[in-house]
Amino acid sequence: MSEKVAVIYYSATGNTEAMAEAVAVGAKSTGAEVLLAPVSDVDPVEIGNIYHHIILGCSAWGVEVIEEAQMKPFCNKLKPYLKGKIMGIFGSCGWSRGAWLNSWYNELHFAGASFPAQPLLAYGYPDEPSLKKCEELGKKVAETK
Repeated sequence: MSEKVAVIYYSATGNTEAMAEAVAVGAKSTGAEVLLAPVSDVDPVEIGNIYHHIILGCSAWGVEVIEEAQMKPFCNKLKPYLKGKIMGIFGSCGWSRGAWLNSWYNELHFAGASFPAQPLLAYGYPDEPSLKKCEELGKKVAETK
């Protein structure tokens, strides 16, 4: 039976969306059934109830935080469902060193999620090596039991 993987993202400029598409390609390469959707189009309770593998993407905002109008409330509602879930996170930025990804990782890990791969960062629009790493992230999360 193939795994069900949700790839949920917030993208203001298209950079994180491009990463999400590559993550989904990697997950699909394992035979997984993949949902690829912007955070505005999904219900966190449904995602938490249906998917065991969840990969989230968001660019850096403000002083290195995740987007606060959509992604932050989504994550807060998703947290009660994360115990035992397999997760991955990724995001793009123009200047950061990834502090927002590390904080986000810690928050989700503390809620009970397991991460088979480190958070993935790309600067600006992801180049070919970054897109390959995105595919690897999707594959790694989808394959982890």
